[in-house]
Amino acid sequence: MPNKEMEIVLCIPGPWADRSELVQSIVKDSGGYIFAGRVLMHSETGKSFELEFAGPDERMLSAFEAAGPHWRDTPEMEKIDSHKSVCYLISNGGTIESAHSIMNAANALLNAGGFGVKVESSGIAHSPEDWREQCQYNYLFKSHSSYVVYITSDYTYSCGMHNFGLPDAIVDSNESENPAELLRVFTHYLLSESPVIKEGQAFSVDSDSPGYRISAHAPLNYGEGSLFNNPYGTWLLQMC
Repeated sequence: MPNKEMEIVLCIPGPWADRSELVQSIVKDSGGYIFAGRVLMHSETGKSFELEFAGPDERMLSAFEAAGPHWRDTPEMEKIDSHKSVCYLISNGGTIESAHSIMNAANALLNAGGFGVKVESSGIAHSPEDWREQCQYNYLFKSHSSYVVYITSDYTYSCGMHNFGLPDAIVDSNESENPAELLRVFTHYLLSESPVIKEGQAFSVDSDSPGYRISAHAPLNYGEGSLFNNPYGTWLLQMC
């Protein structure tokens, strides 16, 4: 079941001048969603999400640029600066199903005119084209790249696996030639294979790559109340 203590929050800026214009755009172009009160609901499945509608935010472009450097200098990113309002989609997280469901709801808002999606619960932003592709290939676990980001300093660690109800991972950056890629492969393995991990097990990207011993690590603390905090824990990879 979704974790009621952990929320997935998605930010979608758009061209809607007011709430009435958003409601009309959703009815016309979202593909079967309706927006009433504070609820966005899919008419056919009955799946619903909290939707907060807010005015424009002068910090929005800089926030998207920081969270989406891979598409920073694009016409799609420039469009963010012209937004007239912002939608915040909110749901209980902690399962693959809940993560995928809210992705599809955000895609509906893109179809209704949204300019992009920023995952507030991990700090990564995507262009409309990338988000649509990720939704299309969710069955291949493309959603992994939707939610998970990697931060590198002395240690490299992932952030965002809690959206799926899974642990994040961390490694000493000096123990890998490409620590972010190591963690990407490991966390994708956790998502796509649902393995039972036990302390002391070994992991390797492939048969020709170094092996790493898996052990529990103290949770990464982003501050009280942060949407980045992972209640499911963290795995530490140490070279064998």
